[in-house]
Amino acid sequence: MRRHKAAQSSVKIVFLCLGSVTMSIAIGFAAYGLWLVLPYAGLECLALGVAYFWLKKQANDYEIIYLENDQVVLESNFSDVYQKITFNRYWIQISLETTKTNRVKIYVGSHGNRVEVGRLLPSVKKRQLMNQIKSLAATQEI
Repeated sequence: MRRHKAAQSSVKIVFLCLGSVTMSIAIGFAAYGLWLVLPYAGLECLALGVAYFWLKKQANDYEIIYLENDQVVLESNFSDVYQKITFNRYWIQISLETTKTNRVKIYVGSHGNRVEVGRLLPSVKKRQLMNQIKSLAATQEI
């Protein structure tokens, strides 16, 4: 599973256009003597830059679930933090929880260790993922 990637170049162009429009409007107001608009426009451009780099950092997030011998392996990379966890497929427990805000969470674990999976999927597709993990853990030989 990967994050939905919009075209990276188009996102960059949109952020640059927003910043350019903001600064050109602010410079226009400053030319008429309303120079106090410039610091706020600068803060807005700074916020746009922070948002762009935050989105760029999360663009490479992924989650992989696969079977290796008798182990169910969960690999994930979120915000450049790599994690690899293995569970014995015979002892694996899969649970589905619904939060107060009707958000669905899937947990995979065994022996007291639990990990949330499917964080990149919408709630509608998480039940399908849970069934796929169950069938993966139940397979005899691959």
